[in-house]
Amino acid sequence: MTEDKKTGKGSDSFFTRFLEDNRRVFIFSVIVAIICWCGVSMFQTQDTEKIIKNVRVQLPVDGSLAANNGLQIFGEQEYFVDVTVRGKSYLLSDPDVADKINLTASLASVSTAGTYNLPISHSIDENGVVITNLSKTYISVYFDELVTKEFDLVEEVNRGENFSVAEGFNIDEPSLSVEKIKLKGPALEINRITSVKAVATVDKQLSGTETFEAEIVPVGSSGNADFSHVSVADDTKVYVIMSLTYSTEVTPIVNFTNAPKSYRDTPVAYTVSPDKAKITVASNDVQHIKSEGLSIGSIDFKEINNTVNTFTFAASDIQCNFEDGVKSFTVTVDMSAMAKRWMEIPVEAGDAKLPDGAEITTKTVQSVQIIGPEASVMNINSSSAYAVPVLDGIELHKGENTVPAKVILRSLTDSWVRGDYTVVITVK
Repeated sequence: MTEDKKTGKGSDSFFTRFLEDNRRVFIFSVIVAIICWCGVSMFQTQDTEKIIKNVRVQLPVDGSLAANNGLQIFGEQEYFVDVTVRGKSYLLSDPDVADKINLTASLASVSTAGTYNLPISHSIDENGVVITNLSKTYISVYFDELVTKEFDLVEEVNRGENFSVAEGFNIDEPSLSVEKIKLKGPALEINRITSVKAVATVDKQLSGTETFEAEIVPVGSSGNADFSHVSVADDTKVYVIMSLTYSTEVTPIVNFTNAPKSYRDTPVAYTVSPDKAKITVASNDVQHIKSEGLSIGSIDFKEINNTVNTFTFAASDIQCNFEDGVKSFTVTVDMSAMAKRWMEIPVEAGDAKLPDGAEITTKTVQSVQIIGPEASVMNINSSSAYAVPVLDGIELHKGENTVPAKVILRSLTDSWVRGDYTVVITVK
């Protein structure tokens, strides 16, 4: 041992000498462990309280008097209560202690529709732990019968600050995608409904017919009626239709069907009287009518003779409103420069699928009118044209069947066949 020159004492401290003695260290460690164990044991075995949040309350509706009377819960479906428990600390530290708490609301008093304050009974499946307090001793629950009822709909449009109609367009009265709707909910609320509105908000400029999804709003005789538990029965979507029309002057036009190739490449010349008309049309048709003209009907080439042909189209058959009192249009097609020839045309089966035992009895079609430029028509021979039966939509029966026939010109592109023709098919 060395001496400190100032104190004259040894430089080794008591703590150092203590640690050098293993028996003393062992005894000291045991004493400290016993003290710690006693402290922890005293803490763990001491009674304490704990608040367990949001314990679910059971609602035994199935088999209850309420269920037997056709009642069910509306509004909040799950209820939770904070529970205060008391017991040993080590018991309350169990994370599963909340699952051992049983809270049940009594439905014994529920027999008719209404809002009930249901008392909560409680128990806990843990020896040594007791429930000392509930944050609520009852829960308020709304019971009623579920009913479904159909109502007429009334449209309502809320026009926002940005609502406007584009120049040249007119807006019609709004309409609905459906006229009636089924609502479901508690009988008390359903029976208070006096009308149902389909409300849409439009906050933009309209330049064409558009649809807007509507909110369904039940209305009662009292302004503060509560319909919070009412909903659409079948999830039907309702739309408010904002229909726009457009007024414009158009050129009437006609379409030609079954035209020879020459007249498909170079359209037929014709005149229409009146040659202009002022109309009101659905907004979605405006651009097409402005660029193409207003189609007033179609003319089949088989109706055109080698004369000055006139055709009349009723304005009432055209899908628009005429603002200037037009009742009809007269179309004139001058084909007086064409020649006509009557011919006997042979009949072929073509693509017609004849059933077993069926035979085309007609061998030639008589007096077929062929019209076109004189040079073309006069040069036609028996091999230039043929007729085939048309069986689309026709059911052949036993015996003779008169069916439509189509006359086909093999090579002429500037001539056409006028009139309707038939052939006879015999089924044995």
